[in-house]
Amino acid sequence: MKGRDWPQLLIKPVNYAAVASRVLDGFSDLQLRRLTMLYCQRLEDATAEVACAVAFSLYAKTVISKLEYEQITGADGDKASQLLLKTVLSKEDAKAARAMWQSFTDFRENNAFLKVKRILQEIDDKGDSLHKEINWAPDEVIQDCLVAIHRQHQAILKERNATLALTSFHGWTLEKTFPLDKHFTELLIIPSLRYQEQVQHELLARGREHVEWRKQTLRRELEKVRHHEIFGTSFGKCTRCLYAVISGVAGIGKTTLVQKIVHDWAVGKIYGQFHFLFQFKFRELNIYQDRTSLKQIILDSYPYLEKDLKKVLANTNRILLIFDGLDEFREPIIFPDIQAKSPNSQSKGASHLYPESWCSIPDIIRALFQGQMLPDCSVLVTTRPTALESLQMAPVHLYAEILGFSDAQIKDYFLKFNSDTKVSLEMLTYVEDNAILYTMCYNPSYCWVICSSLEATFTSPRVRDWSPPKTITQLYANYIHNILKNHSREAEEPRQLLLKTGEMAYMGVAEKVIVFGDHHFHRYGLQPSNFLSGFLMQILQKENSLKDVVYSFFHLTVQEFLAALAKFFQTPTPKLSQLLDETSTSRDGRYEIFLQFMAGLSCPATTAQLKDLIGEVPQGNVCKVVDWIKERFESAQGHKIQLLNTLHYLFEAQNKALVQETMGQVRQVDFSFQVMSPVDCYVLAVVLGPCQQLQNLHLFNCSIESWGMKSLKSVLHKCVTVRLSQNRLGDQGVKLLCEALRKPDCQMQTLELWMVNLTDGCVEDLASALSTNVSIRDLNLRDNAFTDHSVPTFLHLVENCSGLLTIDLCNNPFSGVGCQKLKLFEEKLRRTRHGLKIKV
Repeated sequence: MKGRDWPQLLIKPVNYAAVASRVLDGFSDLQLRRLTMLYCQRLEDATAEVACAVAFSLYAKTVISKLEYEQITGADGDKASQLLLKTVLSKEDAKAARAMWQSFTDFRENNAFLKVKRILQEIDDKGDSLHKEINWAPDEVIQDCLVAIHRQHQAILKERNATLALTSFHGWTLEKTFPLDKHFTELLIIPSLRYQEQVQHELLARGREHVEWRKQTLRRELEKVRHHEIFGTSFGKCTRCLYAVISGVAGIGKTTLVQKIVHDWAVGKIYGQFHFLFQFKFRELNIYQDRTSLKQIILDSYPYLEKDLKKVLANTNRILLIFDGLDEFREPIIFPDIQAKSPNSQSKGASHLYPESWCSIPDIIRALFQGQMLPDCSVLVTTRPTALESLQMAPVHLYAEILGFSDAQIKDYFLKFNSDTKVSLEMLTYVEDNAILYTMCYNPSYCWVICSSLEATFTSPRVRDWSPPKTITQLYANYIHNILKNHSREAEEPRQLLLKTGEMAYMGVAEKVIVFGDHHFHRYGLQPSNFLSGFLMQILQKENSLKDVVYSFFHLTVQEFLAALAKFFQTPTPKLSQLLDETSTSRDGRYEIFLQFMAGLSCPATTAQLKDLIGEVPQGNVCKVVDWIKERFESAQGHKIQLLNTLHYLFEAQNKALVQETMGQVRQVDFSFQVMSPVDCYVLAVVLGPCQQLQNLHLFNCSIESWGMKSLKSVLHKCVTVRLSQNRLGDQGVKLLCEALRKPDCQMQTLELWMVNLTDGCVEDLASALSTNVSIRDLNLRDNAFTDHSVPTFLHLVENCSGLLTIDLCNNPFSGVGCQKLKLFEEKLRRTRHGLKIKV
């Protein structure tokens, strides 16, 4: 994106005393109570780690009792903050609330109050408009003449969104249907937006970047938005959030989130301020080639509203419109640049449009955002990150991003997937042991594909003869095999069916087509939508469009796998090199996953399970792909992203000879400043396996934490120089590193661990590991958090690690006495250890 940055979670300089003055002096008791209630949920999250400190401040000011103080301090984390807010709001006067807001200012220098400071910043941004926000009445009674149609509308939306259907491929079970309330798993959503120009595939880039943001969220450095907090809460930049955009990669749960919002509104759980809610999908709006009207598209989806629609639309501030999947809309929505200057401004001089006004769909969306149509109505748009640029100039009040599942939610999903808890736990254990598969599980759609594939494997008698998948390509080969075996009809010819479907899928990848109609099926010799094969019924999702029936692959990666399968098996060997070269040079990254699958299909073990369905693997193509990977490896030297992608190709190929040939002679690997996910670390460790010795491994500032060390510990002993500085390894990460240092054949001579969040808790392990190590020469531990408690252990470490020449302990919080002990010990040993340096 050029010329403009998206909103970021940055703390700008704020005069907190002025903010406190505005809150404490500028609000009446009633207004202050309403303000506290408005921010209540966010304050519970923000004060989870500091509730006891705030409670003590309130107790010292005698605005809460000793018993209330003890109850709060006796509770843990979230419970303590809930009790704190409940206690404050239970007081009849506003003394407790005023004292609490004052304490936030008093504690402003404490880093634990980061979220509270962010709330104070928002209050400063909103200024006087905050009075309007807290005085907005959210529960206005619906007009008598609309009560009946309101109830009918809620009942219909409840029915439409009550169940969540998931397909399973075990035996002959075609579909599992779950009550939405029981199966829906809350997603991690943050009130911000990340954007960067991407050369590589959207899913890969976001997957790597996603790792660090998830950890920040779970460490409470980022706030979380719940599905019922998007509208009518303190989130957002205006007096009341009207226009919200929720972003997330494919399969992350955007549509399911919309379903949950609509269902909960229909049953009266959330957003009572909206009397009518209308839900649309952009892919369905593509059918309107000519001009239409908002009234018409509402009636096409909700025809029973025809008699009452004029009355319904009259009270505009009680209407919520949801548009799902902007990235699937074919036409651009261009906002004038003036809208970028003020989120609350409307286009001056622009003509007003009515719900009956005939115009294009982009005009309708633009008019809704600009307040030219249904002014004061609320609008929610969901989209993939790739389509955000079209909203760059839109007057959006709240941007949010879905990060997917947490570890606990992944476990919950697995347990819900199969009624047999034993099978679910076996599947989960297998996935937890496979870094590639487990990291994919943060994405709900990936989680579903993995569960569907593994369920058939773990519940089948063939499980003893058929190993579960280890790579992404093997996972999808297993997935497609299970569908074809269980759900293809006897009359179907599997090979032709698979290859024709794959050709259609490749066209979609090449031309960015994700929605397919009858004309696509006819073009590739497939049955039209009314007669879809059993196989296609299982890999395609039916979309009941407003005027037509269309289909899309369950997930973009399913489409990409089938596209790779068709091209791998059908492209003549002489033309395959040209195909690989053309797709690998595409700048928008649309072929990145496709190429990963192409690499994976060169592995005989991966394609063996498809042999009975698709025939023998073309050996000429296998050789071409292997040669192409070699060429990519050579050309990627010096280009970190390209090299990292190539390492993934090597891993997917599962070709030991190929890895040996490409990596065996490598002497240096440098990924400094490149974000490394757990999958990247796992892949790097696997491909470095054949190396006898690596002179330099530079992983400086790669966002690696202890999870990365779990994989890398298996190869670090082969490296002469290891640079791991400015990663959040922590004590646990270094304890894993010690396993490499203890190996008898450890070749490590230089180890850099400066600024990696180490404390006294890891020094014993480090000293023990180095006491038997004969290779280490230089150890850099500067800029950590070692104290005088570690000095005796460091002295023991230096004395017993006879080969050590330099240990750098600068910028650790040693006292003057501690530094003196270390320097005196250096002078003592120098007589027998020439060149020894202890830097403090």
